[in-house]
Amino acid sequence: MWSEPRRAHPAGVIVYALRYLSALAAPVIGGAVVLTSVLQDARVALGGLLVWFGFLLAAVLAVVLAGIHWYRFTFHIEGGSIRVEQGLLVRKTTRLSSERIQSVDTKANLLFRILGLVTLDIHTAGRGQEPEVSIPALTEDDARELAITLRSSHGRAERREDEGVLEGMPETRGPVWRLSGSDLAIVAATSSAGLLMLAFIGPLFAAFLPQAADGALGAYLESLGGIQLVLVSVAAFSLLLVASWLVGAVATALQYWEFVTARADGEVRVERGLLQRNTRNVPLDRVQAVRLTEGLLRQMIGRVTVGVDAAGIGSGGDLGPTVLHPLLTSVEARRFCDAMLPGHAQPELHSLPARSLRRYVVRAVVLPLIFAVPVSFLVPFGWVALVLPLVAAGWGVWAFRDARWGVGGDVLVLRWRTVARSTALVRRRRVQSLGVSQHPLQKIAGLATLSVRVAASPANATFRVRHLAESDAMDLLEWVSEGVEISPDTQRDDAAEPV
Repeated sequence: MWSEPRRAHPAGVIVYALRYLSALAAPVIGGAVVLTSVLQDARVALGGLLVWFGFLLAAVLAVVLAGIHWYRFTFHIEGGSIRVEQGLLVRKTTRLSSERIQSVDTKANLLFRILGLVTLDIHTAGRGQEPEVSIPALTEDDARELAITLRSSHGRAERREDEGVLEGMPETRGPVWRLSGSDLAIVAATSSAGLLMLAFIGPLFAAFLPQAADGALGAYLESLGGIQLVLVSVAAFSLLLVASWLVGAVATALQYWEFVTARADGEVRVERGLLQRNTRNVPLDRVQAVRLTEGLLRQMIGRVTVGVDAAGIGSGGDLGPTVLHPLLTSVEARRFCDAMLPGHAQPELHSLPARSLRRYVVRAVVLPLIFAVPVSFLVPFGWVALVLPLVAAGWGVWAFRDARWGVGGDVLVLRWRTVARSTALVRRRRVQSLGVSQHPLQKIAGLATLSVRVAASPANATFRVRHLAESDAMDLLEWVSEGVEISPDTQRDDAAEPV
């Protein structure tokens, strides 16, 4: 079926046309700017016509190039490898052997979902987050058949056609986890996307203020008293914060719409999205580490995000690991890992020695103190800034209490806090390197920093816990290098706590 060269569905011309149009948009817009600055008075109308003609020419050229691109893009399977030929002027041939293929994923934007089409992405270890080959506008049946063939060539069992269908893909025989509507609302409400949106909108808002101050708004602000001006400023910032939160919540809800995680045939498949439906397949033999992430808001309500760092598989647009489930309780996260990620049982965690506390506090306080001291002397009411070091000290205590480690059988667990609290579970054979470092003050106190690196995409992931007891760090080094089991007797200074 796949031995002869084939082309995708003609709707693929739309995808290529949009790509070419985006590439041609910059010179067209640049030309429009030049024309509007050069042409004056009587020639303004002519300039406008030229601009519209330029846009029309760019659109026509994009469609023509897209049609040629689609016609010259062919693919077929040859000797267990997929061969892709493409190119306008220069002919490019790509051949991927089954051994190089890490995962085969699909995605479909709103138009493709209406037409019953998908884009098939083939990932290899060398490209990380970007697919090595992307075939747009395949029918769902063709994408399913091609994915089955590639997986079979890669040594995975071929799925039967009578297993049913889940969102256009074969139904799995393993466990299936879905995100309910109420949990989707919680994911959207507790997302950090709103804060990222605020970081983008805030500078624009600040740039707008000087211009607004010259108009009626500026006259109104000048008429306000000191307290009224403060209240108006707080209200404006609060409105901006709420708007950013709403935009971020809506974006997150669209991203995780109808979220489904399923496992079968040695893979975990994740499907999500409304405007663009994404399907990502994560082979279990590529999983390097499991991450449990608790943002500030989600930690308050006892919820965890489960993700994985996988070799040769990018995060799919996420910041950090590939998300396997965005919202679970701690108990559900345990059951989820047991069902979806066998071999990553969560052992007990052990706290750091008490002498590490002051080092966490000092590390957190230094920068806020450097900022707050001069502000308190140079700025009216600047003494309020001295609250920052106190808050930072509390944060340091919090980070110390969260920093933990543990070993259970073949699994190493590290927990740390930056803004969110993160827990990484790494199997011994997945550890690329384990490093123990000490600066002079740590050496005096008998402490060390432990760093564990795994091979994950888009870049190697490193997990780090600071100020462990030196003896514990060296025991872990031996555990990785020689397979020495760590008994509870070696953890006599640590208080055990379950994950």
